[in-house]
Amino acid sequence: MPRATVSKSTERKELESIPVEDGQEKAFVELRRFSFGEKMEKDAEALKMKFNSDTDNKEDVNAEVAMVSVKANILEIQRCVVDHNLEDDSGNKLDFRKVEHIRMLDPRVGQEITELIGEMNDFVKGSNASGVDSKGK
Repeated sequence: MPRATVSKSTERKELESIPVEDGQEKAFVELRRFSFGEKMEKDAEALKMKFNSDTDNKEDVNAEVAMVSVKANILEIQRCVVDHNLEDDSGNKLDFRKVEHIRMLDPRVGQEITELIGEMNDFVKGSNASGVDSKGK
């Protein structure tokens, strides 16, 4: 029978947004794909803005859209980053299970990570997005 579950394999991606200094290891993140359940959870966050878009106060709508975007990006990083070699100013490895660590990221680094996650989870573009070949293996 064909396997229909998401592949547990990961992909290591080097980050271009962090320059390499002499003798320093290249910055990387190891990513995994969303499962369908996780994708639905992320999509549900995005749908919340539609429920509140009927309000007459446009400032409330804009605030809700911004919050949805933040929550979706945090969820992506927490669920998809399996490993990395990124540290804070004190040399401690960042823990992406903690929202405050995600918020500490340089904007260029955070943006690059979310773009890499987006590419990996683009189910329309990826012909083999589930990691399953034509024979279900």
